Amino acid sequence: MFLKNKISNKFSFVYFSIFVVIGINAPFWPLWLSYKGFDSRYIAIILSCSVLIKLFSNPFFAGIGDKYGNRKLPMYFLSVMSVCLLLSLNFINSLFFISLIAILSWAMFAPLMPLTESLTTTAIKTHKFDYGKTRLWGSISFILASFIVGIFLENQSISYIPLLMTFGATLVFVSICYMPKIKSLPSSHNISIYGLLRNRSFLPFLLACGAIQSSHGMYYGFASIYWKSMGINESIIGGLWAEAVIFEIVLLAIFSKLKNLFNSRIFVIIAGLLAIVRWILMVYADNILFIAIIQILHAFTFGLTHIAAIFFISEIMPSRAQAKCQALYSSISMGAFLAIAIAISGDLYKYMYNEAFFFSAFLALTGVIIATCFINIRKN
Repeated sequence: MFLKNKISNKFSFVYFSIFVVIGINAPFWPLWLSYKGFDSRYIAIILSCSVLIKLFSNPFFAGIGDKYGNRKLPMYFLSVMSVCLLLSLNFINSLFFISLIAILSWAMFAPLMPLTESLTTTAIKTHKFDYGKTRLWGSISFILASFIVGIFLENQSISYIPLLMTFGATLVFVSICYMPKIKSLPSSHNISIYGLLRNRSFLPFLLACGAIQSSHGMYYGFASIYWKSMGINESIIGGLWAEAVIFEIVLLAIFSKLKNLFNSRIFVIIAGLLAIVRWILMVYADNILFIAIIQILHAFTFGLTHIAAIFFISEIMPSRAQAKCQALYSSISMGAFLAIAIAISGDLYKYMYNEAFFFSAFLALTGVIIATCFINIRKN
């Protein structure tokens, strides 16, 4: 699978390296912030601001890529800045500067993903390789990173997290150097964000995906802290995060055989319904086995929502604004919505503990309603 297409292999390497960082960040970043002295409210604020800043950084850097027809160009700058900012966290103890640099580092790192997605979907049209089988190498690296780092932290201090993320960001830069040059036509005129959002399907689609993806806010912010409070150690926590992504890999590997069964709208509705089930079950998950069973649903609640959005943008939205559309999805659905949910989750977790996952279920239900009532798939 990995050796058949040299172009897809290079994109697989980029996904792999990006998700090394994400695989360390998602399970262990909140624990590191707690270790540094932040309480649940300030952890939520830092995480939400880190996500919210994508609303500005993602469209800005994607717009540069679209404008010059070279989406690889801003990726060099972003990866180098990510390395420098993450490295500096190893030498700073001031809580104010830690929070500031943590947010800025994500402003630099976050645009790499939509830029990679837009390059990949553009390359697919010419080189005819499978998106799911290329993208799943990101999921594989997430599993390896979260699992291996979890084991590492069993015997080492969690203070190593920024250093490990710096290594991952360095790997991202190396992978970008090997990324093929996929040229797109420079935009002859600027396609405004307002113009894209006027598409009758695009804005409701962003809102539906945003509601479902933001339902993960409590999970991203406080699942590891919650499980730690139950007495679950770091290696098991890493394993639980890894397990969720294993099933995401399965979905990515077989999605090419399933994508013609339904359109993107139906896939989003299915994902939202399963998200409701997942978060309600999380309220009552009181042991490792129960949590492990629930984690299977991550393949659908995150994975299916995400891959439906990627194909929706690729097939429905204008080809010369692909990077900007991907950035809007990342900054709105995976940015603004998720940031607000994470910000709220800090106090919800403090006062409601595990019952705060009922709020996650409510957000997923909102996404299902929007997708059912307002999305009308129509090519722009």
